[in-house]
Amino acid sequence: MSKKQKLYNLRAGISVEAQRIEYLLKNAIYKSESSTEKDILTDIALEKSERISKMSERIGRILKH
Repeated sequence: MSKKQKLYNLRAGISVEAQRIEYLLKNAIYKSESSTEKDILTDIALEKSERISKMSERIGRILKH
């Protein structure tokens, strides 16, 4: 796979994950009734943000080569 294609795929993945995080956090803030539900949604959002961080690191490695 070419460098441009790898970068495109990673950027698309980051965009999708960012939208998912936004959705999870909005639900945690506005729609969750219980604190347990809020905790679960925020934990999922944190995991997804860590995934975005790893994708960003991969983009950096690809650009260095």
